[in-house]
Amino acid sequence: MTLLIDAGNTRVKIAWLAPGASRRTGPPLILEHTELPDLAARLDFTPRRILGSNVAGSEVRDRLEHACRAAWRLPVRWHDARDGHDLLVNGYRQPARLGADRWLGLLGLLRHVRDDPAWQAGAPCVLASFGTATTIDTLAWQAQADGTRRAAFIGGLILPGAALMARSLSQGTADLPLAQGEPADFPTDTDTAIISGIAAAQAGALLRQWRLAAGTCPGMQALLFVSGGDWPRVQGELTAALAHTAPAAAQPRWLDSPVLDGLASLAARDTPAT
Repeated sequence: MTLLIDAGNTRVKIAWLAPGASRRTGPPLILEHTELPDLAARLDFTPRRILGSNVAGSEVRDRLEHACRAAWRLPVRWHDARDGHDLLVNGYRQPARLGADRWLGLLGLLRHVRDDPAWQAGAPCVLASFGTATTIDTLAWQAQADGTRRAAFIGGLILPGAALMARSLSQGTADLPLAQGEPADFPTDTDTAIISGIAAAQAGALLRQWRLAAGTCPGMQALLFVSGGDWPRVQGELTAALAHTAPAAAQPRWLDSPVLDGLASLAARDTPAT
């Protein structure tokens, strides 16, 4: 069994890949950073290898390394944007500077769409991840010098996540609250004004990239995928915006952990250590 670890800024997601399998088993196990010493106790198997992604800093990485070595005497093989270039072209100006979570999430997205008829016909794909930060990244087919085509990451946005936007307004001003509530079209109180502004900003950024992505393949709509714990804060606003601007557009597809799917792609490709 291969253990897969996605260490994020807020939580750590855990999944596993059975021998010979190409897809991870079931929904991820989610742990708070303080629960990492109990990782082994939460599993009912002994892994043969461990693959990980980390954007939570060195302290969380060290905790995970210690937990895995103490329980199973296994190191964690950490993956980032230097891995998997045989699967996906990295269009970043400095490829190694692309965040591990963004890159592995795109590898996971590619696993989900590779047999999709629309993708095979040339439709681009947009993946929006609503976490501590919001990232909105695009995949598209890219012609190669030898006349073939390859899947490529062509770029994306980073902006503060919805919760971070709310906290910044509360902490950076004298009178604004840490807002709660639901968005409205024409807010008439401060909390609703803040919540609505945040949802509009998040959905607007995603709608922008969705439109731009469609322009890379005229005549085709971009496929839209979403993930992350703050997606419910944005879902209603984006659904309404899509209904208004593109009534025929397909609704976003939810991915519970594209980073783990990306790690599974790398794990399935590589020969397990003996």
